[in-house]
Amino acid sequence: MDERGKQRLNFQVTPLQLAQKEWECETTPHPKQHFYENGKKQKGLHEFRKCCQAIALINWNGDEIEITKLEKLPGAGQGAAIPLVNFLKALADKHHIRLWGQAKTYTPDPPRPEGPFPTQEQLEAWYKRLGFQLFTRGKTAPTWIWYPDIPPDYTNDDAGSLPAG
Repeated sequence: MDERGKQRLNFQVTPLQLAQKEWECETTPHPKQHFYENGKKQKGLHEFRKCCQAIALINWNGDEIEITKLEKLPGAGQGAAIPLVNFLKALADKHHIRLWGQAKTYTPDPPRPEGPFPTQEQLEAWYKRLGFQLFTRGKTAPTWIWYPDIPPDYTNDDAGSLPAG
C-alpha cells in the first residue's frame, strides 16, 4: 500500500465533524448580515442556518458545539427556537459531545422578530427548562449554558479555564 493509502486508512472523522455534517444536511443556509464584536464592532455576513422557524449561528470548535446566536424568524410564534435547540441537543447526545454558549440577551439585527425580547432571567429560565445547566461566577459575570453537563474544570476555575466573554 502506498503512503496515500495509509493516510486514508489513518484518517479518523471526529464526533464533532459527524455532528457538523448532520447539522449541515438537516438545516438550510440563512445568510444574515449582523454585527459581532471582536474588540470593536464590525459588520459581517456569517452563515446562520435555519431549522424550522429559527436560525442559529454555530461554531464548531475542538470537540464542542458552541451556540453563538439563536433567533426565531420574523412571524414565528413563541417557542419557535425549541425545535432547533432540541435538534442541537440530539446531535450532542448522539455524538457524545457538549453543547454550550452564553445566555445573553441581545437585540437581533434586522429583520427582527416581532414581540418583546426576553429578559436575562427569562432567557436563563428558558435554557434551564430545555435541560441546560447554567453556570455563572456572580451577578455581573456572564451566564454560561451547558448541555448535557458542565465540564468539571469549569466549575472549579482557579486556573481561568472559563471561555472568554
